[in-house]
Amino acid sequence: MSSVPHDKREIQDQDLDHDFTNEYAGSPEPVTVEDAENERAIEKKLVRMLDLRLLIWSFFGYFANGLDRNNMPNAYTSGMPQDLNLQKDEYNWAVTLFFIGYVILQIPCNAIITRVKPSIMLPGIMFLWGAVVCFMALVKDYRGLYALRVCLGISEAAFYPGIVYLLGSWYTKEELGTRTAVFVAGSQISGAFSGLISGAISQTLDGHNGMRGWKWLFIIEGLIAVFISIFGFFILPDLPGNTKFVDGELREVALKRLHRQGKKTAVSGLNWVTFRNLLGSPYILIYIIIFSIMQMGMGILQQFPIILNKMGYETSFANYMQAPLWLFAGVVIICQGFLSDHKGPRVWHIVAGGLWTLIWYIVLVAVNGGHLPVPLLFVCVYMVTPVLGISPIMMTWVNEFYASDMETRALAIAMVNSIGNLAPNFANVKAWYVMDAPEFRTGKIVTMILLVVMVILCVTMYAMQRMGVLLPKPAHKIENENLEDEKADPSLVSREVFKN
Repeated sequence: MSSVPHDKREIQDQDLDHDFTNEYAGSPEPVTVEDAENERAIEKKLVRMLDLRLLIWSFFGYFANGLDRNNMPNAYTSGMPQDLNLQKDEYNWAVTLFFIGYVILQIPCNAIITRVKPSIMLPGIMFLWGAVVCFMALVKDYRGLYALRVCLGISEAAFYPGIVYLLGSWYTKEELGTRTAVFVAGSQISGAFSGLISGAISQTLDGHNGMRGWKWLFIIEGLIAVFISIFGFFILPDLPGNTKFVDGELREVALKRLHRQGKKTAVSGLNWVTFRNLLGSPYILIYIIIFSIMQMGMGILQQFPIILNKMGYETSFANYMQAPLWLFAGVVIICQGFLSDHKGPRVWHIVAGGLWTLIWYIVLVAVNGGHLPVPLLFVCVYMVTPVLGISPIMMTWVNEFYASDMETRALAIAMVNSIGNLAPNFANVKAWYVMDAPEFRTGKIVTMILLVVMVILCVTMYAMQRMGVLLPKPAHKIENENLEDEKADPSLVSREVFKN
């Protein structure tokens, strides 16, 4: 089988992982861990270490990511348009330009992360985007703002798919949904604090040392990312086979528990198997469509401040109402992730989230022609938050489905997130047209239809996977491996994921 040549810079550590795989294959017992209770104790120690190092850092990293990516509205209300002489279209372009680099570079960046150390790459890009946000305080006109927004999108592109990939490289399917949900909740919780941070800066620092509040906003939120990134260089793990502080019995248990679920932990390099797994079946397209629909389902949450404002409430009240909503959403997301780890196949949690959201969108459309009383509006908006929990469950499903090949898994994660985020950015402009506020009838009806489509696609795809239709297969990096053995080896991950 053809594959890219070995890169001796990083393959050396990865070979340790592969050697263990070969040594362990066919052996029902760990190589050095014989006592089952001792093994469980080591596994608990490993998971606790991962939670303290990888999970907590990822949560705060995505918290900073959410602050820096979504701080333009807060800067807008803190004097930026007047200082930079921004017109409406120029501001909208500044917001939109972020997504050019963010979407385009996710796929190549996640291909790179399989060849470099995540403990260097992920904190490095966080440090970079924090610096970019700080420099945004120095811009003099919209041209400088445009350039730095593009740079921000480029520097943030690798973070989300990179963390999802790294979580899937360590945690088992009984753990991964909860951890992915905790990570994603970081961004939702940042939405709760962003308005509070902006308000505090405007009240205390606006005009301090001759700088407007929006400049202080960029500096402080950029420095938050820089500060968090520094810790990452020291605490973040790489992969199970080459992390220095995971060795001996810890490494053996880390590898064994992944191999037991059919997860490959050795890098094989991009080859024809990678692209066959991605493009030779409809699964990646279906995952992208489902993820896009989930993003569309967030419409009512994103437009909530506008709805309140159009109903006659003060802008400050509408913005403050975001804080409890996103805090509640963060808790809901984590609960959904936990349930998906412990209660049945993940597909049914996505279906349940879609149907639950559909019910409340029907209420939003049907009651009083869409002119809901304010208490009922609040209830409906809060009840729609489970649509956000579909995102980490979906990415966990992708992580598990493509777990038989590391490169396929990395590219699949990036494709689902990048393309899945791109389509809604265009569709929402028409579906959730701001002039339709506060009813947004078109957006609600379109979302209802798409949620039905999402449920049908989920059930169809799960049935195909259960029947073994075009499942992904593993690639191997050992040059003298027998091709017949590869053909005879069905996807281990597919059997493991779908047999329950």
